[in-house]
This record gives sequence, structure tokens and C-alpha cells, in this order.
Amino acid sequence: MNNAETSSPVPPIEFEFGEFRLAPTERRLYCRGGSLVELSPRLFDALLYFVERPGQLLDKDELLAALWPGLVVEDNNLNQLVSALRRALGDDAQASRWIQTVPRRGFRFLGAVRVKQADAVAVATQPPLEPAEPVAMPALPALPTVPSPLVWQRHRRKAVLLGLAALIGAVALWVSGRVNTPPEPTLTTLAVLPFKPLTLEGRDEVLEIGMADSLIARMSSAPGLVVSSIGSVRRFGGTEQDPLRAARELNVQWILDGTIQRWGDRVRVTARLLSAADGTARWSGSFDDRFEDVFGLQDNISELVAQQLTSQLSRGERKGLAAPGSRNVDAYELYLTARFHAQALRPDGLAKSVELFQRAIELDPGYALAHAGLANTYRAMAIGIDAPPVKALAPGLKAAERAVQIDPALAEAHAALGWMRWWGEWDWPGAEQSFRRATALNPNVADAQLGLGHLLCSQQRCDEGLAHAQRARELDPMSLITNVIEASYLRQRGQQQGSRARLDKALQMEPRFWPAYQLLAGLHVSARRPDEALDALRKAQSLAQGSVQPTANLGVLLARTGQQGQAREILAAMLGLSEQRYVPPTMIASLYCALGERKRGLDWLERARDVRDVNLLFLSVCALELNDEPRFVALRGSLRLPAWRDGFCAPLQAPTIACPE
Repeated sequence: MNNAETSSPVPPIEFEFGEFRLAPTERRLYCRGGSLVELSPRLFDALLYFVERPGQLLDKDELLAALWPGLVVEDNNLNQLVSALRRALGDDAQASRWIQTVPRRGFRFLGAVRVKQADAVAVATQPPLEPAEPVAMPALPALPTVPSPLVWQRHRRKAVLLGLAALIGAVALWVSGRVNTPPEPTLTTLAVLPFKPLTLEGRDEVLEIGMADSLIARMSSAPGLVVSSIGSVRRFGGTEQDPLRAARELNVQWILDGTIQRWGDRVRVTARLLSAADGTARWSGSFDDRFEDVFGLQDNISELVAQQLTSQLSRGERKGLAAPGSRNVDAYELYLTARFHAQALRPDGLAKSVELFQRAIELDPGYALAHAGLANTYRAMAIGIDAPPVKALAPGLKAAERAVQIDPALAEAHAALGWMRWWGEWDWPGAEQSFRRATALNPNVADAQLGLGHLLCSQQRCDEGLAHAQRARELDPMSLITNVIEASYLRQRGQQQGSRARLDKALQMEPRFWPAYQLLAGLHVSARRPDEALDALRKAQSLAQGSVQPTANLGVLLARTGQQGQAREILAAMLGLSEQRYVPPTMIASLYCALGERKRGLDWLERARDVRDVNLLFLSVCALELNDEPRFVALRGSLRLPAWRDGFCAPLQAPTIACPE
């Protein structure tokens, strides 16, 4: 037999279950006619392991060994992986359709799985009630399930041929993967806590948080390392921080903490790497240097820690740990202080942040992170304090574009550009392209994952969008807005319990976070508790600084509950305020529509289009009941918005995203 006869191509194997199709060659999961369900590499491997063994009870030790080969991993990691896989499949742990939990033993894949070869008929169907023994294939991972005994009995010859073809295809697939596809890196989770002061005298809180922020930026690019964002670790600053408690709350395997003190032109830093499992120190170091050399110090710490947690880094990977920041000490300090002021989302803090970012850029025009930070501050001003779009989004877009020009490989720059293309340019395809570029460059940037999820859900692509929003929350579990946005997605999908859990988490972290009270009002409306909803909106109104969103929502709900006199008082006050400063026209439009004055509502919506009111992008989630108005249909069409859905409108900060039932 010649070579041509022995090397004929074998169609790749695919698995079908329910509405899903799993393609191992492509490493993709498809749903409903070809739509892609995004899975991380480890989630894909786990799903493949399950569908290859339908009906079999897989004990935890087997799964841990198969999915984390050569590593010591706790059961909690497996439980979290299964939970994430269930979310991706739309499964429910209490009434599972796909993955069954067998208490104290393991898990079982319940679905009927069909194994197919290209366009061939299925060669494996419903899993037997008593699973057959798997065919032993040493040294070959993840081979497809051999056809059931019933198939062997009825069509022995055909089954043998098909089974042999499946085996050859699996071997070819495995060999091809070994040759062409590099192995996926093992992921390790780390949190870098704000550094503590050696003494309270001369304490520099900005530098304490800034040191952690800089190390996070550096180490997030290390292969196989997932680093919690600065937003998640910020609350663990201070002299009494407990690193092991932080590790538990952040659900990470490793913690880096330390101390820092600055005397004049010198800085002293100590750092240690702790195991979250038992608190033992794997590495520690002390550094005493001139403050002008703080960047080299950060590079050194990053490389030493990353080498402890990952495989030996190549020279290129070591170079990659040097964050794309400035080497100008003054610009660096201004950058840290600007980020510090932006966190509170107050008018004075945001204005100060813009000023400091601009000063940093004047000192170092090539500081890409400062340009991206400036763009993000402008974005916060556009929605958090009702800044006029022309004064926020236009300069924000310019700053984001400049950041990408300076450093095309900086994920944070592409994420900032994604938000600005969406909010400032109303360019949905361009925004999605930027967000996807950011997640490809660095999947650990929570803001990019959140932006992509938010964008997709605003287009009613929530099956895909929710996965990115949840990934953002996993990367940044202490982010208030991320928890609230995920809660809003869950609410629109009818998952009221899950929504309330995420909302309670945000309020537990910060009881004064007014966007959370807006969404809480929406949950009360869904449960037909209008009085509680009004109380929640009044609470949001009392806490909001610089934004009229809670006030507008309060007026809408008053009008819808028959209290039109009070609603008109709010409308009159907002009309008066709009003569003194910018008020988002969509807020006034929502009040007019709730009061039944549709023509005036449409007038204000068209004004919102003319001034590029950001909230106009979320018309599909507001309840203004204008779907039958030709003017509104034309307006919505020009914006390429999905059809409007009825429901309580809590604008952007706590959006009620419209998702398919």
C-alpha cells in the first residue's frame, strides 16, 4: 500500500448535544444555528472531557487530575469551573439539564451526545443507562467515546469501520494538535495588595496603592498568570490588612503584600509572596533605592514573583513584564494621583483627575497609560456627573486614539478606545473590534471584558455578553459597577435571585453606591412593590452627586403609580435646571413619556440625538412605549437600536439590559 493510500484525510469529529455543537478541531462551541459560545481554554477542555463520557460518573479526583495535570488543586477550583461551565450552557445546578452534581462523589454529564464525522451520520447516540467500560488508549488524551454496545450488536461491521475511522480521526486530531497548537498555559491566580506604610509618619497613600497598581500592570502580562485588578484589592489597603482574608474574598491562590516608605529621594520596599492555602511565604525580598529608580525596582519585583509562579520566563517574557508606563518619575506620580482622584466618581475628583492626567502627558507625551486613563476619566464624567458629551466624549475619543497610536499592543488603550467608539461615535462594529482586540492582547483586563459584555447585551446578544460580564466580575470581584451591571443582566433574564445576590454584594461593599439603589428599585418594580421601589430611588437621589438620573427615574415611577402631581414637579425642576446646565435630554424625555406627553417626549429624544446623549444608546432598555410612533421608529433605526422592550428604565449606571427570554 503506497503513501497516498494511507494518508487520505479523515473528517474531523464533532459532538452534538441539545442545541449545542462542540468542534474539537476548532476548539469552539456553537449554539442555535452557528452562534458562538465563548469558552476559556480550561472550560473548553472540561466540556470536552464531559461530552466524551456521557452518563459516566466522574469522580473529583479523576477530574482534578485530567484538568489540572501535575498540580495540587483544591475541590473548590473544580466546583468553580463546573459552575462557570453551567453558566456558559445556561444550566441550573438545582434542576440540571447537562451537568449533574453527585454529592460527595463527583459529576455526571446527563445529555444525549451524538458523535459525528463531518457530514457523516451520528456514530454515538444516547448514553447507555449502564455506561460501557471506556476503551483504554494510553498516552492519547480526550479520545471520543466508542459506540454503545447496542450499535455493536446490530451493525457490527459498520460500527467497527466507523469506530476505526473515529479512532484514526482522533489520533490525527491529537497529533495535529501536538504539532501545530502550543499547550495552553496553566493559570495561576494572584492578588497584589496595596503596600502598607512602615510608619504612619509621612505616609503616602497614593504611593501605597500606586506600587500595587504598577505591579499589577506588569504581572498581568505574564503567561499563565491571572492578576486581580486594582479596583478589587483597593479595599484591602491600610495598616491592618489581613492578606489571607483578602485571598479568600478574592478567591486567589497567591497574595503579594509588602511595605513601602519614602524618605526624601529614597524609597524602601519589602515584599512577600504568600500561599493562600496555608499562609506560608514562598518568596520575600527587601529593596532600598533612590526613588528615581522605582521603575527598575518594580520590574525586579515583578520578574521575581512571576518566576516563582510560572514556568521559567523567556527573555522576551521578562521584557514584557516591564509595564508600558513612563520612566519620568514626576509624570508617574501625577498618573498615580490622577487615578486615585478618579475612583470616587465625584465631580471635583473627576475634574482633578483630568487636570493631573493632562499634566502627566505634558511631562511625557508618550505615556500611553496616561492617555488611556484620561479617556476613561472623560467617560466617567459623561455618565457619572452628566457632563456635556461634547466636553467629555470628544476629548475622550482623542485621548484613546492617541493611546493606541503610542502603544498598539496596550490592551488598556484598546479598551478605552472601545468605550469611546461606542459612546462617543456610536460605532457598534468599531467598538466591538476594539474590545475584542483588547481581550486578545490581555484577557485579564476587566474593563475590556466588561465593555464587550455591556456592548453585546445592549444589542440583545446577552448569551455571549453575559459570559464576558461574568468574566469581568471574576477578574474584578470587588468592582461595584461590575457587580451591579451583571445584576441588571440577570434581572432581565428573569433570574431575580441571582440579580439580588450580586446587588447585595455591591451594597455590602459600599452602602452609599447610588446606582445599586436604582437597580434595587427595578427589582421591587418587578416584584410589584412600588412603595419599596420609590424608597430605593429616593435613597439613590440623596446619594447621587452631579447626576439627575435617580431624580428622573423617581419622577417616571411616580407618574406610573398615579402620582402625576409630584412627577410634574420633578419635570418642572429639571426643565429649570436644563436652562442653567446640561441635563441629559433622555431624562426629560422619559418624564414626558411617562406623563403621556409623547410628542414632547419625542422632541427631547431627537434633541438627545443631536447632542449625542450617551443614554440614548440604551433606549432599548427604557420603558417609554413609543414603538408605534413613526418618529421614534425612524430615530431608533438611525441608531441601529434593537426593538424596545417594556420594563423599568434605570439608565446606564444600573442598566436593565434587554435580553431574549
